[in-house]
Amino acid sequence: MKACKNLIIVVLAAGKGKRMLSHTPKVLHRILDKPMIHYVLKEACKLNPSRVYVVTGFGHEELEKYLNENFPMAIPVFQEEQLGTGHAVNMVRKYYDSDWDDVMVLPGDSPLIKSKTLEKLIDSQHDKNLSCSLLSSMIEDPYGYGRIVKNEKDEVIRIVEERDACDSEKKICEINSSIYCFKAAALFDYLKKLKTDNSQNEFYLTDIIEEMIKDGHKAAALKAEDALEALGVNDRLALSGVTKIMQRRINEELMKFSGVSMTDPESAYIGDEVVISRDVIIHPNTFIYGKSTIGSGCIIGPSAQLYDCHIGKNTVINSTVLIEAKLGENNNIGPFTYVRPGTVTDDKVKIGGFCEVKKSKIGRSSKIPHLTYIGDAEIGQNVNIGASSVTCNYDSFRKNRTIIGNDVFIGSDTMLVPPVEIGNGAIVAAGSVITENVPEDALAIARSKQVNIEGGAVKFRAKKEKEKNEGACK
Repeated sequence: MKACKNLIIVVLAAGKGKRMLSHTPKVLHRILDKPMIHYVLKEACKLNPSRVYVVTGFGHEELEKYLNENFPMAIPVFQEEQLGTGHAVNMVRKYYDSDWDDVMVLPGDSPLIKSKTLEKLIDSQHDKNLSCSLLSSMIEDPYGYGRIVKNEKDEVIRIVEERDACDSEKKICEINSSIYCFKAAALFDYLKKLKTDNSQNEFYLTDIIEEMIKDGHKAAALKAEDALEALGVNDRLALSGVTKIMQRRINEELMKFSGVSMTDPESAYIGDEVVISRDVIIHPNTFIYGKSTIGSGCIIGPSAQLYDCHIGKNTVINSTVLIEAKLGENNNIGPFTYVRPGTVTDDKVKIGGFCEVKKSKIGRSSKIPHLTYIGDAEIGQNVNIGASSVTCNYDSFRKNRTIIGNDVFIGSDTMLVPPVEIGNGAIVAAGSVITENVPEDALAIARSKQVNIEGGAVKFRAKKEKEKNEGACK
């Protein structure tokens, strides 16, 4: 992109989106793991604008909270009454400065737009010395979109909305993407002249272009190379369609440029901020979201869910949910396991089937093979936790920590009642309930003594048979 001294971005995000049938502002509906406005702002910020304004309206508190937490550079501008796109852009007038060069207007519900296309739009504006450049697209079914009306010289005359178009104009397949770049001074000058003489009684931003052209200003449409970039989201069906396009776009980039294999790309859902290294295999029905990172040589899935996780090299994760966990290299996790926030593992750790681990640190080469709950624990190296063992971390008032040293063996069906420490090299017998610290190299047995009664089973069955017969006689 050629140098642009003071580029201002205005994102229109005030609409309710009635066809979404939702209490959530339209631009906060999610595509994969992010609200659709995330993708618009992410691409816009790549242009290094001087300012980014987001016009908010319906549900503005929720949207402004999201912006503050995720795009703090974006300045929200509240539009109390939604009186059209022209009125929305005019809300930014109070910030207008004569130093502004260009104002780019973006719809908050067009998440497929790419920064390279926006750069071409700005370059077109400067190269042709335009007062307005707009992005258009050719599509087979233009229903619902504004049409680009041109003269016999292929010059833009005006933009007409679907509701205001005549029959001949409705046949035009070049549509308006609602993405514009204006010379700032001209934009705010013509915003003053907007009228509401249309079927919606709204201030259409598109009317400015026709007035500019009538007054001798130059305007032109740049056709998007990829028509999909112009797609907007107006209902749940469109949301689903755009989500599939975004999914395909991300997955294809990972397979082409990152050396990632996917056995079924259509059932792999990966967020745009995920980083995956070479020679990773992703199996079907897998979701990898947030700012997760996957080391090389990992096998993820089938049916795995990862949210904001960091996974070391050559780790295998099968049918498991992991949230905000950090795993070392050569781990083996699952199937049907839940790894919760705050869990950190060293290398060569195994967490097997039907386990749950929460806010715990697990040392190198330790194994939790199956049917176990580990919470608020610190486990050393070369530890083996037997099946059905539990750290009883919650006493109904607070969470307590369990500390297990190196080279410890915990027998099956052991209850560890913290705060408690198990020393290095200790062995805890199966079925024990451990309430006190176990010293190094000690054998801990905490269970009732077994009693064998000779012939007791025969006597027991005879007693029960007698009770059964007496009951039948009553």
